[in-house]
Amino acid sequence: MVDNGAVPVSDETFDLSDKLRQRLRETNAERERTQAKIVISTEQLQRMYKHVPKRPRETIQQLDARISKLEHERTTTSISLSSEKKILREMDQIKKIKKEVGAHKEHESAIQGKKSEIAALKDNLRTVTAAVAELEAALSKVELAKKLGCTTADLKTRVVDCPEGKIGHVIGRNGAALKQLEERCVVHVDIDKVGSKIHLHGSDEALDLAVVEVENITLAIEEDVELPSLLVTHLMAKRSAKLNKVQEDHPDVHIDFSRNGNTAQLRGRPEKVVVAKNDLLSFDVKKVTRKLEGRETAFVVGKGGATVNRLVDDHDVVINISNTDSNSSEVEIIGFEGNINAALSEIEDILYKNEEIEEILLVQPMQRNKLLENSGATVKVIQAEINNMIGSNGIGVLLVFEKRPKEDMHSKDLTKLAIKTSRMSMKEAKKLVQKHIDAFDSKVRQVDVEPSLIPAIIGKGGANINALRKECKGADVDVDKDTGVIKIFSNDDETKEVIVKAIEKIVAENQTTFVEVEQNVIGAIFGEVGKEMRNSIIDGMGVNIGIDPSDSKINLRGTVEKITEAAKVLEEFIADNFTSEFDVSPDDEALLFHGGSDSLLNRIEADHDVKANFRKQRHVLAIRGREENVNTAVEAVSKFFNGGDGFGVEKLKVPEGVLGIVIGKGGGNISKLEKDYEGINIHVHRNSNYLSIRGPVEKVNECRVDIITLMATSRVTELVPLSPGQHEILAQPDIMKKITNDINVNVTLSDASLKIRGVSTDVADTKAILMEHLTGEYEASIILEPSQFSKVSAAVRDPSHFERIRKTTNASIRMDSTESAIIISGKRSSVKKAKTFLTGVLDFLLPSQFAKVKVPKPLVKSMNDPAAIAKISADSGSTVSFDRDLHCFQVQSSKPDSVFQATKMLKARLSECEKLVVVVRLDASDLWLLPKIIGKGGETVKELQEESGCKFDISKEELLVAISGESEDAVSTAKASLDKIIEQARKECVFVNIPDSAMSAFIGKGGTNIRQLAEDHDVDIERLRKEPSCIRIQGDEASVEGAHVAVIAWLNDWEASHVGKTVELEEAFIPAILGKQGSTVSTIQRATRCKIDIDRRGLTLTVRGGDESNREEALNKVNEIIDEEKKKILERGAEILENKKKKNVSNESTEAPDSDSNGHSQPEFASRPVGLTIGESKVIKPNNSKNPTKKKDKITGDNKPSNKSSTAAQNLFNLLVSDPRQNQPTEVLTKGSEDGTCDSSTSSATGVSAITEINEDNVNDIHLGGHYKSSSGFSVRV
Repeated sequence: MVDNGAVPVSDETFDLSDKLRQRLRETNAERERTQAKIVISTEQLQRMYKHVPKRPRETIQQLDARISKLEHERTTTSISLSSEKKILREMDQIKKIKKEVGAHKEHESAIQGKKSEIAALKDNLRTVTAAVAELEAALSKVELAKKLGCTTADLKTRVVDCPEGKIGHVIGRNGAALKQLEERCVVHVDIDKVGSKIHLHGSDEALDLAVVEVENITLAIEEDVELPSLLVTHLMAKRSAKLNKVQEDHPDVHIDFSRNGNTAQLRGRPEKVVVAKNDLLSFDVKKVTRKLEGRETAFVVGKGGATVNRLVDDHDVVINISNTDSNSSEVEIIGFEGNINAALSEIEDILYKNEEIEEILLVQPMQRNKLLENSGATVKVIQAEINNMIGSNGIGVLLVFEKRPKEDMHSKDLTKLAIKTSRMSMKEAKKLVQKHIDAFDSKVRQVDVEPSLIPAIIGKGGANINALRKECKGADVDVDKDTGVIKIFSNDDETKEVIVKAIEKIVAENQTTFVEVEQNVIGAIFGEVGKEMRNSIIDGMGVNIGIDPSDSKINLRGTVEKITEAAKVLEEFIADNFTSEFDVSPDDEALLFHGGSDSLLNRIEADHDVKANFRKQRHVLAIRGREENVNTAVEAVSKFFNGGDGFGVEKLKVPEGVLGIVIGKGGGNISKLEKDYEGINIHVHRNSNYLSIRGPVEKVNECRVDIITLMATSRVTELVPLSPGQHEILAQPDIMKKITNDINVNVTLSDASLKIRGVSTDVADTKAILMEHLTGEYEASIILEPSQFSKVSAAVRDPSHFERIRKTTNASIRMDSTESAIIISGKRSSVKKAKTFLTGVLDFLLPSQFAKVKVPKPLVKSMNDPAAIAKISADSGSTVSFDRDLHCFQVQSSKPDSVFQATKMLKARLSECEKLVVVVRLDASDLWLLPKIIGKGGETVKELQEESGCKFDISKEELLVAISGESEDAVSTAKASLDKIIEQARKECVFVNIPDSAMSAFIGKGGTNIRQLAEDHDVDIERLRKEPSCIRIQGDEASVEGAHVAVIAWLNDWEASHVGKTVELEEAFIPAILGKQGSTVSTIQRATRCKIDIDRRGLTLTVRGGDESNREEALNKVNEIIDEEKKKILERGAEILENKKKKNVSNESTEAPDSDSNGHSQPEFASRPVGLTIGESKVIKPNNSKNPTKKKDKITGDNKPSNKSSTAAQNLFNLLVSDPRQNQPTEVLTKGSEDGTCDSSTSSATGVSAITEINEDNVNDIHLGGHYKSSSGFSVRV
């Protein structure tokens, strides 16, 4: 046992505490050993319990008595042998049981012995545990005495009573006051909170001092001092020098800033608290803020906060940095004025030095390629070298080459290398980069040759230049085809010399010259006509002959003497074989040969001394001879086919059913017309229904008017054969009425056929609708003039023009050369959509040659008068036809002026017809208004008709109401009544958009909230099926208004508690953001833990939930999707523009030589014999000034930007960005709902009038604030 009294300090070398620890470790080890023995013995006891033998029911005495009884019976009585054996067996069995009883007794004895052993071990464990406790107490006392610097004999304990309310003050916040008391007085303090006792342990002197300290605490007062917020912030800062100074000056006053607000609690003797309070209030702390942009925040903070911590320490200020948005923050400096100014000055200096700047170095293309090869390995090495030089003081360096378009990748212009780094590192970085550039330039040798020799130096397929690179390994040869500059890079001068010698040899063997030639003569030079001349040049002189890529020169290559001689021979041939070609349409080819020996072809040759050859495969007439003769012959041919100089030519498309009427029996009508209009000739084309009129201009125009009028007004009959099944279909009630609705034809149904009679256009329309009913397929056509058809056919060889329309509309489109028409077939709705897109494509391919004038359905009958339309067509010189599918008049002509005149006439006629008809068109979102206008059983519309005396025609399909009457006043009155009904309907039905994430809360569990709201305001509220994010409120006007206000108030409260970011969104990008079945937006929501709501009506996207960084990440992902979609749209637009550019170039250029010619193309050659200039390149530093001279590009020809944009271009662009999932293209576009159930009174809808009067005839596109909105619903920013 260890004595708890004083432990004397021994003079021996060992430390008493070490001895006690050693004894404690030994005793603990003994305790552990004893515990281990107890565990082992306990396990043994458990196993003994598990294996206890079965205890017999009888005792040893009972068993012995049974044996004695059986033995007595066996020996004293006479029994049979079998009975005796039975007794003996029973006795043996009893003896076995007796042995089991003995074994069980022995096992019980062993268990008792093990229990006694465990009990002894536990007694020993208790003894050892007590010893451990005594040793720990003694060691604790020794350690405490050692800690307090006294002997165990000097260690005393004193108990001080403390008022119950002051115990917390003695302890302090988190034990701070108690710790200070122990440190100042060198005592150990134990607190008895229950008994309000303070136990002090230490020497007498330390205890006296501690008692005084405790009394100071218990007698202290507390005072809350209200301080300026800036002062509190400054004093509470980490390592605040001012707070430390105050605490040093007033050690007996405890200052506590732990409470909320700007209150400091001072605790101490009253007189000392007053002094400390005055010192605190004397401080004057100020605040300065500065905005930080971009990376400036990182520079001020420093790595791991090192910079900002240094600023705080150096200037004794408080610095707070907070983000204001994603790309900026604000630094707040709090402290004394002098310290603030010093800190702010140092921050400005840090920002200036670390400001990222960019400087440009100009680099040769060869060096650019060297630096960027192997994924820019060399650039990375240079960057690493600069970063190592800068060290951790800079922000690093980035070397970036300017991006070049694919077509400029092989440009030989100097390329820009941008160096981006901090201001303080730029000088060293630029110096090191320039050092690498200079080192490369010193290893480059330049050779100048004529550009025309470059192909020979390169060789076929690059054979020569590749052979040089292979022979001279490690060398790089860069060839500029435009300037003829060859640059050779190698670390070895001998290698460069070998390459130079090889180039000199090639140049010496390839001198060239050229002879200028017109394109139309090239065919003769390389055809059968020029065979003899070519043989004399190639075989006789050994000179190679070829065509320059510009098709304006013939190149000759060989020795100087030979190419000069060959040039003279070629020039003589060209003078005698000038050739010009004239395009002849397939329909006009027969006119060349009409008349036999007196044909146009023979007359041209005889009259002008030329050779004329018609090339049927290309449809051109080639005229060859002396230049002046050829030109006069071409003028004569052009006048015959195209008119001019008082000679007119007109071509007319004649419907098949009318062709016989126009020709007349035995050609009687044609003959009569030629007789009536003296000097004209009418030719009917064999392979098409065209006829051409030639003769004096005035006579041709007069004849044309008669023929057009005859075609438009002639009534034709068409017989459509019917099968029994088809007859049965058409015989049903109202079927024929439905087919001929609004078409002025007569139909007669018989058992085997249907006869249709009327003007040709009406008959054709009726037949198309009829076949749709019979076959399920509707067929329509767009008829073109032959010249137009040829251009369109050439353009659509690229299948992409029609393929997208086919995919978008599911309509079949094909070109019919016999009819010069585009045939569209499929479902009628698909055909209508395809027609809309095709008219845009045609207007794009044939600018200003197409127009359409929209006609409201109620005006169709009055507008579509055959005689009047025929007169407009004849007077304007264009083709005018009514398109029932699109409800418009289609105008077309190869002459834009004729199209303009016809459109003007049609609009004038439409204005006359409109005076007694008003058409009110509803938005798609206003479909719900139609039942209100019609009324139950049609009552409302009947009342309107009776009151106004006007007729109301309502079209649900076109969402319009047509009002027609006998006077303008009656129509105006009827429209006012209609407007009143619509206005009242809008007050009694309101639509409100609810964010998807708010809808569940708005409806409530089981619909309780929405039902309660409806009951409170006596209205009906329902969620739209087709637009789940929209609700409809219906009822009387006052109730609806009250409910609407309540819903808006609920929404405002919900949005205030669900912070989010809202951005505007273009409708075109919504499908891409949502993804297939919402997969894309769901992925973004899961990744960012945010909820994304898309308002299709207001075209906004809101991100809610998560923290600021989550919402920012979600918006970034959405922007990435939008950028990708924009890129795709621009790529498609660029592709179409490129196709148009190629088409224009091909139309302006002359056709290549005849396919049967033997001409062949040769590489480009120089215009004269050339020499060779070779010089060593010197190290020339590129011009790196801030304002280098810019190269000016000259814009000529088709490259000149145009400030005009045709409707066709807009329509085609709309087609490119159209969404194939849209169902119906429309002519007048609004921002209405797709499902047609919501109106402009929806709370989120703005800026679109619900009802529009149709006063414009042709509305193809609506330009909305920098956007073009296509008929498919996409908005495209331009």
